[in-house]
Amino acid sequence: MRDNQKLEAKYGLFTAISMVIGQVIGSGIFFKVDDVLSATQGNVLAGLLGFIIVGISVVFAGISMANYAEILPKEGGILSYVTYRFGHTAAYYVGWMYMSLFYPALTAVLFTVSGIYIAHLLADFLAFTPTPLHFALIGLVNLVIFFCINIFRPRSSGIFQQMTTVLKVLPLIFIASLGILSLVKGDVGQVNTFTQVGNGVQNQSFLLLVAAGFIPISFAFDGWYIATQISGEIKNSSKNLPKALIIGTLSVMVIYISYYLGIVFRMSVEEIIQLKDTYITEFARKIASNTGALLMQLFIIISVLGTANGLLLATIRVPYQFSNLEKSKNSCI
Repeated sequence: MRDNQKLEAKYGLFTAISMVIGQVIGSGIFFKVDDVLSATQGNVLAGLLGFIIVGISVVFAGISMANYAEILPKEGGILSYVTYRFGHTAAYYVGWMYMSLFYPALTAVLFTVSGIYIAHLLADFLAFTPTPLHFALIGLVNLVIFFCINIFRPRSSGIFQQMTTVLKVLPLIFIASLGILSLVKGDVGQVNTFTQVGNGVQNQSFLLLVAAGFIPISFAFDGWYIATQISGEIKNSSKNLPKALIIGTLSVMVIYISYYLGIVFRMSVEEIIQLKDTYITEFARKIASNTGALLMQLFIIISVLGTANGLLLATIRVPYQFSNLEKSKNSCI
């Protein structure tokens, strides 16, 4: 009976694109500009080239994955691709890793992160000191809510994924537009930083500074491949999933580069590095006082919840995909 079970194709192209973009753009990018500038020793041009190089690499990875998605438009996602390329045994071990460690751990971390951000936001209004217990309890409640939505209202989960993707992209585009506006007006105090090639604190070569930015930037681009976990539930998967992988990764690259420039054109490098992860809150406060800072916190929470929902959506499908592997079936006989 199990061999005859088929997943319903209920997600369209926009949901697939939302999965790609939504799984990459979580909270990470909001807190990565300071890490990139620290790694490149304040060299804006090195950081920009880092974003471009890593972004192009991810787009080509998306194109490579799109080729597999086109010839294997069935459920299983990466497990199907591993089976096709490396055989049943390799797919069996990858499936065990996905099911027992990779996806459960990432899901737990993402929902705990959502608890951290929500607890800190509530603490500003309710005057209490958030603790790890608050983080864990709020994260657990979020997990239960989204688990029920994904099980009983899967289409609602897809709609939520689309909405949160749009909402998390809006502040990034807004910040990017502010930077472009500053550049057009000539009100950019950091343009001269682009000419500081190689003037790092330790006089490292420019290429080493660019390479140093790869590590924090790479973390910000992670997660795009998770969309393949719903390959069997995407309408016209052989066409829509490859499109989603290419369009999604390309969109993320453009958004990230624009966001990076928007930040460095409006804040000094020294200020960003000094503020560290709080730079984005101060950036929003400069634009729209305390209201801007509050809105930015809300956007970050929405961004994290959208990423967590997409990850959960993929996680609960892994056992089914694992059970359909040839080696899994044989081991159960």
